[in-house]
This record gives sequence, structure tokens and C-alpha cells, in this order.
Amino acid sequence: MPKATRTFKLRDAVAKSARQTLFGITFLAAGGLYALPAMADVVAACVPQGAHEVDLTGQDEDGLFQGADGRRYMAVDLSPFDAPATHTGLERRWIAVAAGPANRWGMVPAWILTSEGEETRLHQAEALLQGVAVFSPGEAAGACADLLRSAEGTARQKRAGLWSDPSEAGPFATYAPKSFQGEAGAYVVARGRIVSLGKTSATRYLNFGRHWKTDLTVTLKSSDEDKFNDVLGATGWMIEDLAGRTVEVRGLLEERDGPYIALRHPEQLIVIEGKRAGRGGQYSN
Repeated sequence: MPKATRTFKLRDAVAKSARQTLFGITFLAAGGLYALPAMADVVAACVPQGAHEVDLTGQDEDGLFQGADGRRYMAVDLSPFDAPATHTGLERRWIAVAAGPANRWGMVPAWILTSEGEETRLHQAEALLQGVAVFSPGEAAGACADLLRSAEGTARQKRAGLWSDPSEAGPFATYAPKSFQGEAGAYVVARGRIVSLGKTSATRYLNFGRHWKTDLTVTLKSSDEDKFNDVLGATGWMIEDLAGRTVEVRGLLEERDGPYIALRHPEQLIVIEGKRAGRGGQYSN
């Protein structure tokens, strides 16, 4: 669907869920639609133990979380980053743990947590479970990335939120480049077989068709290939082995002589052929 339509679809998904007000801001009520039994594992895998915590006072109309320290915090690894909070309660404490320095607009990338008693939940995981966002790797790695991708997969299987119409939301089939029409500027998930590989001194090419002017092309910097191999190696693969393999890629879609995605983070690429064992010994579909 076109980028604008995708935005409206997200708003529709939000509107269909129960709402609750906190700090004068509208949030989604949890509703228990897609529980994540191992939420404690998600928090442990994604949030550094003992990291500095900042209390939050709410989420503004731009989707940024307001810190008691006066700074604005942006939820990392979600597209869109301004996905609405999906679990709330007046007794809950909202917390930000910075994942990096503030950007040039003063927004601090962060893991967003809620805490009540001994229970701590991760906003990113809940947004993915509710289908109000797509996993967009930027900070997550290893077990954290696996768990967040699994949360998204749960929403996709349940056809929740953005995934309510698979024909529009994806994952897109890489062998059907026309399905990407109108999606430029959107963050997409695509699956299919890599037809061939190419490489220059600066760029590694993953070609999903024989006609580069019309078929999907995915690239990564040649200087980043070792980082991608380090991650792929955990499941027994290397970039040089991927010709003819079925993979899942995700990223911002551009139009450059056909659909084009530039990979910047190793978790944007996984091999799904044969449902091989993942890092934890399990495969996440």
C-alpha cells in the first residue's frame, strides 16, 4: 500500500483497540491480545543490566516520550518509531534507558519500559505483538533481535494491526517486483530467493532477479560484510553462500532502477530456507 495509506492503516488499527488515558495522553489498553510469556527474557536480552533509568511523564502527539529530565526519548527499533504505548495503568512507572546519544534534533534513542511491582515490560516488544509497528533493527542484536522478530511474527500470524491484510502489509514476495509499486519511502519486509551475488570495492549486491532495472536489489557496504557474516555465522551461513538461498530482508524501500533496499544493520537479513536452527536452537518464522 502507498506510504500514506499505510499511515492511515496504522491509525485504524489503533482506533479499533480499547483506549485509556494516562498523564493526559491517549494510550492503547493492553487487552491481553498477544501475551509474551517470556517478557522478562526480552527485557534481559535487550536492556543493559544496571543501566541508568529516566522516569517518563508521558508520550506526546509526535510519539516521543517525555523524560523527567526534560529530554525527549524515541523508541528504538520500531517503524514507525512513534508507535503508541500498548500497555498502561495509572500505577505503572514509565522508564527510558538510553541506547545511544541524542541525535541532531535532540531526540534520545531509548528502550522504553513500564514497571509495576516486580513486573517489567518492554514497549518495543508489546508494540510488535499488537501489530502497531514493524521490527526495524538498529540497536537489537542476538537474542534481543530474535525475540523482537518473534513478537512481530506473532502479530503477523494473528493478522493483528498492520498485518490484518497480508496482501497489503507483506511480507512482500521478492519475485514479484510490481508488488513494491507505491511503497517507496515505507519500511518493508520482503522474502524470497537470492538469484545472484555481486561485489565491488564499495558495495555487495544481493540480486533477487535477473533484470536489475526492474527486480529488487539489496545492498550492503563491502566494509560491513564481516559484521553481517558474524551474525549470519551463528546460523551457519555467510554472505558468499547466499546465492540461491531464501532469505528475509527488511528496510526502507527506495526506487533506484527498480525496488531497492540498503542494509545497514546485520539483523536486517536472515536466512529462512529450510527453517534452520537459530541462535537459541529454535527457528522463528
